[in-house]
This record gives sequence, C-alpha cells and structure tokens, in this order.
Amino acid sequence: MSDRMRKLIKPSIAVIVIVAVLIIAYLSGSNVSVEDKPVKSDSITTTSVTTSTFTSAETTTILSTASSSAVSATASAESTTTAKGTAVTKKNSTTKAVTTSTSATQPAQTETTAAETAAAEPQTVMTEPIKEDLSSEEEQDFGSCTIMISCATIFAPDVKIDRFILEEQPSDGIVLSRRNISLSGNDSVYDLLKRVCEENNIPIETSKIAATNNYYIEGINNLYEFDAGNLSGWMYSVNGHFPQMSTSQYTVSPGDEIEILYSCNIGVDVGDDFYNKAG
Repeated sequence: MSDRMRKLIKPSIAVIVIVAVLIIAYLSGSNVSVEDKPVKSDSITTTSVTTSTFTSAETTTILSTASSSAVSATASAESTTTAKGTAVTKKNSTTKAVTTSTSATQPAQTETTAAETAAAEPQTVMTEPIKEDLSSEEEQDFGSCTIMISCATIFAPDVKIDRFILEEQPSDGIVLSRRNISLSGNDSVYDLLKRVCEENNIPIETSKIAATNNYYIEGINNLYEFDAGNLSGWMYSVNGHFPQMSTSQYTVSPGDEIEILYSCNIGVDVGDDFYNKAG
C-alpha cells in the first residue's frame, strides 16, 4: 500500500472509530460527556486533512465521506438523546401530575376521615324524660255536669216585685237553659256558675263572706236578693238536694245536675224544706 493511500485512510479510520465509540457508549447506557458540554445539533467536529500532495477532487471526496458519516452518527445520537429526553420529560410531567393529583385529593381524604371519625364516635344526646303534666287542664278529661239558672218563682201571682225588674227577666223565668259544662279539676258550684255566666254574657254579682274564702251570690241577671221580699234570694241544688253551704264550698262531681234557683220564700217555693223542718 502506498504512502498516499495510508495518508488518506488514517483520517477516515479516526472518524469511523469516534462514531463507533459514540454508538457503543449510547447502546451500553454510559454517559459520555465531552468537557461537560451538551452536544449541539449545529456543531460538527471536522477533521482537517491537509496534504500538499492531495488533489483537490480527492480531498473533497474524502472529507465529504467522513463528514457524512460523522453527521449521520451525530444526528442519530442526537435523535436518540432527544427521544430519551422527551421520555424523561414526559415521565417528569407524569410524576408532577400524580403529585398534584395526590395533593388535591388529600383535603377530601382528610375531610372524609374527619366525618368518618365523628360518625364512629359515640354521641351522647341529653334528653329529658317525658313527664305527664297532670296539672294541665286542657290535656285531661275531668268529665262534665249540667247546670241551669231559673227565676220562674217571681212570676207567681202572690209575689210582689217591681215590674221593671220583672220586665228584665225572660217571660218563662229561664235565665239559662240546662246545658253541659266541662269540669277542669276540683271545680266548685261557684266556679262553674261564674264561668257559665261569663261565657253567656249574663251579669252576676258576688261578695266575699267575711273572715272566710267563701262567696255569696248577691244577684244574677240584675235580679238581687230581697227584690221579691225579705225572704227572697238565690239558692242552688245538686241532684235535687240543697246543700247547706255556700256555692264556693261545694265541690262538683262528674254527672252532677246543678240548678241555680231564685226563691221568694227562703227555699220553700223551690223544693227546699230545710227551714220548715228546723221549725
């Protein structure tokens, strides 16, 4: 082999060896760095061969061949490096996305855990025992009784009474017809009489008996004691019996029939013979 051929082949072999080393290094996973500078696509290492004995055409052909090989190998390496870098970038992006997703999910998980913990913890609810209000009059049924008010005795022919008073009363003497009235507990005759008069707009006037808690009925519907004589006044009976006590002392029972009656003769004209028996 002539010296000229050796001079031509040596640069080509050097270029081919460099390219082969780069390819082998990439395929084996080794990191090859040249002065810690990244390979740039626009930088191509060119080996200059200056021989005075080469012809211009030969030199051009050799350099073109070497340059093409180097450029091809460099482009392949850069393409592979770029693809690898892209994969790494995508991997990093995926990692960030996962991290972001995990970070966004953590508050919801924390809230869920707090809710589950609250639900799992036993809760004590203070409740008061239900007590039956025995004092409530509206929630209890104490039964009922009947009551009526009459002044029919003042229309008797022998009764002397002011005609103006007489004209104020119903012609049949029934101030309040018999009717049911509900009991609200330990009602007295006085309690029921006051209530029924208020409900029916019937005037009533009472007075408290001195040194007692008892009440005396002075007048009903503008008809007062002594209006029909010195023995006249209001009396009451329960189930046909005339109790010898004030209306505020007598406690009514369910089913009782109460009559409020005006007597012109101390009870004799309404069926009470107590004073006749007493002599």
